[in-house]
Amino acid sequence: MKTKRTQGKSQPHTGQTQLPPKRKVSLLRCLLLACMIAGAAASAFAAQPQTIDVALNGLKDSQPPHLVDDVLILSYRPAAGIGARFVGARFETEDYTILHVFSKNQYGIFVLDYEVPENTRVIRYRLVIDGLWASDPSNPDAQMDQEGNRISLFTVEKEPVRPIANPRRETDGSVTFLFRGPPGRRVTIAGDFNSWDPFLNPLVETEPGAYRISLRLLPGAHWYRFFSDGRWLLDRFNVDTALDPDGEPVSYFELAPAASDPG
Repeated sequence: MKTKRTQGKSQPHTGQTQLPPKRKVSLLRCLLLACMIAGAAASAFAAQPQTIDVALNGLKDSQPPHLVDDVLILSYRPAAGIGARFVGARFETEDYTILHVFSKNQYGIFVLDYEVPENTRVIRYRLVIDGLWASDPSNPDAQMDQEGNRISLFTVEKEPVRPIANPRRETDGSVTFLFRGPPGRRVTIAGDFNSWDPFLNPLVETEPGAYRISLRLLPGAHWYRFFSDGRWLLDRFNVDTALDPDGEPVSYFELAPAASDPG
């Protein structure tokens, strides 16, 4: 995408539109690149739901809490002769205000997957069994709170491996873009939100080879590419691609309105 050719043109599109004959080579290159990007991105984060599903549905008995990637797996099996119709959990990280409901797997075990918040080392929680508070009987680690209640806890030994989802909406409403490449380079981002200017928004190298930028964007569809070492680069952590008016590939995403947005 040459900046001078995209200024003032219509937005990229995601549909399959027949391009003029002279651009068929560009379209073929786009399709090949899209397949490569999709394959790379899928290997980065598409396997996680399958892994978690196996971890949940494969439990034949309750087990102590454990991590699968960045997800805490909890399980509960009622004692013999004592049934349970409802099992949930509340976590200290949410001030115990949100009730997470367990589901039953194929073996009748109540199971729950809980994504570990970033920079959290100790997870304190309590179960809710048929409306009554309880500690986790499968978890030997617990402590008493100030009111004498037994609180289950799980210690995260190190920051878990987190699948890369790019771009990512932050809690403050901004959108963070991540780029990985050789360290010590200049990386920028260009898109419909900055008139495709490859010099306006440089990313910051927050750790060797990891570059980030957070932007305030309006809700709706957006198209972008990274620019580094004189080359335009697709976002390899985003499987969604589109074609610009010149038939060149660009990365694409849709930003949903925030819950607080009017309308």
